Amino acid sequence: MRTQIYEHRSGLKVVPNDIVDDVKRVIWDINPELSKKTVANIKKEARERLEKEGWTGEYRLDATSRITISSYLRGIGLCFQTGNVGRIYADLLKLQTFYTKGNITAGIILIPQVKTAKELGSNMANYERLIRELPIFSQVITMPIVVIGFDGTEAE
Repeated sequence: MRTQIYEHRSGLKVVPNDIVDDVKRVIWDINPELSKKTVANIKKEARERLEKEGWTGEYRLDATSRITISSYLRGIGLCFQTGNVGRIYADLLKLQTFYTKGNITAGIILIPQVKTAKELGSNMANYERLIRELPIFSQVITMPIVVIGFDGTEAE
């Protein structure tokens, strides 16, 4: 799938280039048929490929809670969001909490671009909305973030 990159608070200067390249390559190599039924398969395939690159499975925020982000590698937290648009704000809060606690130095959010989001479901979080709204929260979301939008639709 094709990707597009956005950085918040100099994310591309903080997240090592090899990590960004690996995540882009992992998602690039996934070429699913897009439908509401394929979301779980896309996440599963991406998780398996990321783990082969050294990423953890789910990474727990606190030992007393079941709150997690999708993955962690070398000080970088990753959230892979393919759910309802409201869930992206939870991901931002989780990443910011990890950052504030000193557990990560930056985050990556992997999210479908709007055309792909529409193919995968209704009212799904999408890249275009996130990058439009992220600057609004710049006083709250103070950590460096790289947003990677993926598009699995055919080029027009």
